[in-house]
Amino acid sequence: MTSTSAKNNGLSAALVSNLQDVLSKRRGGNEEGVVSDGSAAEEAPSTSDSVDVPAAAEEEIEDSRPIVLVTNGDGIDSPGLVSLVEALVREGLYNVHVCAPQTDKSASAHSMTPGETIAASSANIKGATAFEVSGTPVDCISLGLSGALFAWSKPVLVISGINQGSSCGHQMFYSGAVAGAREALISGVPSLSISLNWKKDESQESDFKDAVGVCLPLINATIRDIEKGVFPKDCSLNIEIPTSPSSNKGFKVTKQSMWRQSPSWQGVSANRHPGAGNFMSNQQSLGAQLAQLGRDASAAGAAPP
Repeated sequence: MTSTSAKNNGLSAALVSNLQDVLSKRRGGNEEGVVSDGSAAEEAPSTSDSVDVPAAAEEEIEDSRPIVLVTNGDGIDSPGLVSLVEALVREGLYNVHVCAPQTDKSASAHSMTPGETIAASSANIKGATAFEVSGTPVDCISLGLSGALFAWSKPVLVISGINQGSSCGHQMFYSGAVAGAREALISGVPSLSISLNWKKDESQESDFKDAVGVCLPLINATIRDIEKGVFPKDCSLNIEIPTSPSSNKGFKVTKQSMWRQSPSWQGVSANRHPGAGNFMSNQQSLGAQLAQLGRDASAAGAAPP
């Protein structure tokens, strides 16, 4: 295990020490993750969106265990979230709640759904109280912490992930998973965002279970420190799990990098909209087809879908 000093990475000495203590106990293993510090955010004014929640939700059984709220950017049925929630439930230490998007909201960044109705429906995840939400990860955390969905006022920790794909460097600005953790931080709740560096034709679904094994000691240590009052205030950690997590050997505590992936554009057919220059990005994290407005479309003041 290697780590940078607190002086160099901006994290408190207590946090680094606690992480090192937990991780040192895993030296006999062969997993690796990379943890980088998030930045604090100023408190933002709340929004007043309409929320459509089940009218007859069952009353939650009183549970004295620490409450953990889980969300993600890939959607509630994604293998990363399912693997993480199953592991947290198996631990038996936490009262696990889930509030996650119904569908894939990767690369949604810190987008919200103002002025529209957000629907929340019960989801079946064994051992957890779960809702799927017709909104973004930020909507999910905003709703989950609002008191409109769950009986409790605040969880001890928000975990966003496990995301399929890296959220390091400038990718964190596009990541819906990181945004979910950031929204919790804005609301005064400590948070973790977890991402697995997914590589096409190399990564496989079982890697998510290995990734859970890598980061679960960090989750447990974080919650212990929060309960002891020694976890840094206004802190969010972005945890990056390398490809093939079971083949890696240690952890490193570091600052967020400035790495940036450049999109690559190529021309495509303009059959539907003659006169408009059509381009498609093959950047995996975006995967969006965009149309550059032609003169006719610009004059009309409307962009074709």
